Amino acid sequence: MQNKKQTLIQSSLGSVFSVFSEDELKKITDKNKRTVAISGKINNPGIIEVPENATLAEVITQAGGLLNDSGFKAAQLGIPFGGFLTEDSLDKELDFKLFDNVTSRNIIILSQEDCIIQYAKFYVDYLLGKIQDGGLEEYEVAKKEIIRIWKLLDRISKGRANMRDVYLLRRLTGTVKEKVNQKHNIIEEIIDKFYEEIKEHIEENRCYTSQCNHLIKLRITSKCIGCGACKRACPVDCINGEPKKQHYIDYTRCTHCGQCIAACPVNAITAGDNTFKFLRDLATPNKVVITQMAPAVRVAIGEAFGFEPGTNVENKIAAGLRKLGVEYVFDTTWAADLTIMEEAAELQERLEKHLAGDKDVKLPILTSCCPAWVKFIEQNYGDMLDVPSSAKSPMQMFATVAKDLWGREHGLERDQITSVAIMPCIAKKYEASRPEFSRGLNYDVDYVITTAELVKIFKDSGIDLSTIEDEPIDQVLGEYTGAGVIFGRTGGVIEAATRTAVEKMTGKRVDNIEFEQLRGWDSFRACELEVGDLKLRIGITYGLKEAGKMLDKIKEGEEFFHAIEIMACTYGCVGGGGQPKARKRNEVLQQRAEGLNSIDRSLPIRRSYENPAVLAIYDKYLDHPLSHKAHELLHTKYFVKVKKNK
Repeated sequence: MQNKKQTLIQSSLGSVFSVFSEDELKKITDKNKRTVAISGKINNPGIIEVPENATLAEVITQAGGLLNDSGFKAAQLGIPFGGFLTEDSLDKELDFKLFDNVTSRNIIILSQEDCIIQYAKFYVDYLLGKIQDGGLEEYEVAKKEIIRIWKLLDRISKGRANMRDVYLLRRLTGTVKEKVNQKHNIIEEIIDKFYEEIKEHIEENRCYTSQCNHLIKLRITSKCIGCGACKRACPVDCINGEPKKQHYIDYTRCTHCGQCIAACPVNAITAGDNTFKFLRDLATPNKVVITQMAPAVRVAIGEAFGFEPGTNVENKIAAGLRKLGVEYVFDTTWAADLTIMEEAAELQERLEKHLAGDKDVKLPILTSCCPAWVKFIEQNYGDMLDVPSSAKSPMQMFATVAKDLWGREHGLERDQITSVAIMPCIAKKYEASRPEFSRGLNYDVDYVITTAELVKIFKDSGIDLSTIEDEPIDQVLGEYTGAGVIFGRTGGVIEAATRTAVEKMTGKRVDNIEFEQLRGWDSFRACELEVGDLKLRIGITYGLKEAGKMLDKIKEGEEFFHAIEIMACTYGCVGGGGQPKARKRNEVLQQRAEGLNSIDRSLPIRRSYENPAVLAIYDKYLDHPLSHKAHELLHTKYFVKVKKNK
């Protein structure tokens, strides 16, 4: 398999080298020259000529210095591996003899912003890709041990390891070193030089760089000016702190909704950033990277490139992602139709039982696509967990189908696919790491990139959505309907579900399926929907404070609804914590929502149950909505999460 990965990917988080052209290799390995390829956390990556007697610190300065003026951590010499140089080597002369036993003369600079576990995983991933590509035949004899090393590193990065795994890493490292006759081994030197960081990952489940996406939490950094904007925006009152002093988060209450991030004027709050992980995966040989894109992303990202809020730029996003090196660009919206098939079937089943006089049926049914509100109900309303729909969110349905069905059709195992979700939502990072959305340590969504992060990736890579030519989204998993795309705004999920449910229940086609009763901007709406003889009372909220009020009224018997929709963010996903910030916030969010409505009106199919690609999935794999097969693949459970006193 020919490796077509990019040679150099540069971002504001650093650079990643993959393979070199023949001309570059000649320049780098010419023994008569003092040339090296330098990359990593530096400002000016590329090929440089190193002066005689130059120290490592002077070489870094020659390459533009450390990115973000972050502290130096290490320098890896050579590919595949020629050893680590750490802080005590900064002021020593760079010894070119260290490059004698490596394939290419390369220096990768790591800073204090780099997680050593993620770097080790990337290196081993890269090594395995090169072995598979036929580029490092001498490593073939140790391939099994190298794969086991990767799995152990993966366990550590996901908080599922113990210190015995470090002992096993040492043993496997010794075997690899002996089989390949290595002078230096990266894992051996990482354990030796960065033992405390490894231990912190294992014993504290903490990654201080926030690069291990299964270990990250929302974190208020030292940039905090104590203005209190985050505290006022938090819907669950989990942020504390005195004026003009750094604030902190009570993680036993936090739902990861990200509204604090949207409110912070100085960007002092982080939920971790998977950008560099994404770029490394794109640079790794033989790794199949696929993306999915949520509905709200396409009507918001264009603002950063001069488009009016609400403009649909999905085909420009597809072109940009392919230019970065993504193999398949898919759309979450298709899976929103799949979600509706399951949620609408649940709604119909419960309503028919209720209307027939069944006193035991659980109503209202709750849509379950917003991970922040799912965590909110788990933490605060454990006695109501039998009420939500058990259907997975569109993000998780898509990823399940992609890895288990689409991958199988393309001859790919789950661990060959890197599934990346581009989302408007910070809480999606949390949702992706929930263990119920995995097979062992292989998660359906490997990690999440937010809209704001993708803006930065495009800009750093010189990709301008205002000038790039449109390219269609890959349709291997089918096109979406209007019902799928309105998921991104308040009232959209329940409107999409009722479009299918009411027509199935009444057996009649409704001419006007734009249910204006369910639309609006109020954060708590009680809506009456009448279709023929069917009369439904539906509650809609956004913002978790309003959600709490609604659930309390339902529990106390003050309100009755057949179905309700809850979204954590203002106006729904269009106002997600991972979206670009807007000055005239309410006006811009409404324009984004109306942009989704415009897409809905423009599509020939606007009901999920008429989507031929979705129907084909049922015919081929799932039988029908709510079947045993559908439950096994597309449904989940929720768990009581008891809050502890701080």
